[in-house]
Amino acid sequence: MTELKQDMAFIEEGKVILKAQGKFPEREIGEVKDSEAESIKFFEDKFALLQNKVDAVQKQIEEEDNKGSFLMKVLNLKESLATYDGIGDFVALHDRLVMLEKQLEDYISQNRRRNLEVKTTLIEEARSYAANPNWKEATEQLKELRQRWIRIGAVDDEKKEEIESNFQQVYDEFYERKKAFHEAKKEMMASRVTQYENLINKASELKKNEKDADKLSVALNNLVEEWKSLENIPRETYSLLLNKFRKLTQANQQSGKKGKTSAPSSQEGATHKKALLEDLKAAKELPIDEALTKAKAIQQSWKKIGRVGIGKEANEEFFFLNDYIFEKHFLETLFRKKAKPGLDEKEAIKLKMNLLRDLLSRDQKELLIFEENLEKFNLGTANIDKMVGFKHEKQKRKVAVKQQLLAELRDSNKNQK
Repeated sequence: MTELKQDMAFIEEGKVILKAQGKFPEREIGEVKDSEAESIKFFEDKFALLQNKVDAVQKQIEEEDNKGSFLMKVLNLKESLATYDGIGDFVALHDRLVMLEKQLEDYISQNRRRNLEVKTTLIEEARSYAANPNWKEATEQLKELRQRWIRIGAVDDEKKEEIESNFQQVYDEFYERKKAFHEAKKEMMASRVTQYENLINKASELKKNEKDADKLSVALNNLVEEWKSLENIPRETYSLLLNKFRKLTQANQQSGKKGKTSAPSSQEGATHKKALLEDLKAAKELPIDEALTKAKAIQQSWKKIGRVGIGKEANEEFFFLNDYIFEKHFLETLFRKKAKPGLDEKEAIKLKMNLLRDLLSRDQKELLIFEENLEKFNLGTANIDKMVGFKHEKQKRKVAVKQQLLAELRDSNKNQK
């Protein structure tokens, strides 16, 4: 038997044998091909290649930003040591790879903790975007945020399901609310269009059946005022309906203006309107059902006076007070439907606040949508532009009234023990 002993390997019966090193047992790694010395040199060179791979990985880990991506390469190299055919210090190479593995695991662990913090912050950011009443803007913000979320690395496995679920829940709830909003909006718009169409039909019937010119004039003017009070609908639909309505009412309005002889003087009308404003201020303090009845009567008297100016500030105050009473009565009616028997005063106030917040949120969304499309409402005529402006002011007033009611309820809630 020929035996060539080396520090780490020897040859026996034409076989190259790697000696045991630490936890690595003695094993055969090859056969002698040309000479024993050349065979030993061949397997020493193979080990040098493995060593170069470890050097290259370590260098990449030190230089690259995405260090965690090299962990699998380190683990594969470490696992290959037990079967790699080469002659060299496997224990030292194993220790190096274990050190790199520990370094990468610590890095990944820190990174995942940081990722968890970042993703937790993004969930709160998503919730704030989802609360934005501007659906279009909120949708774009949430789309952009999801891309940021995807670019963030993984979190620890025990936190992964929870954090992903919390994030997705924000999106699911947002899109459910958005879908419900648009469905409700579609139904609401259809209902509003029907209201406009009903006024057109009423005007058409009046033109056909009412022979008394004065009665016809009054009735059509009342329809015009009612038309102005209706809520917003899409521009294209509104334009078509308005053209039909104007054909039925415009000629009468012009002739009515020429034939007016009994209208009160501007001074008399202004005095009367100022008195009605004071009456409305007093009505505001009455029980809400009584206040509504009074406000309706005052509103009719106000309309009969016609377009007599009492100053912009007083005029705006009148419409604000009028809307205040109507909105407060609507809230009270809604509360009576929703409230459970036996609510104490504090619980009643909280329920009213919740109901009012929902109503306010809806009005704010409608106002935003209206303002986004405000330029599209410009149809090129002063009358139509004026009517659109009237509707815009009315929507803003609805929001302001509800904000005041909510502030009053908050004050009442604070005063409750």
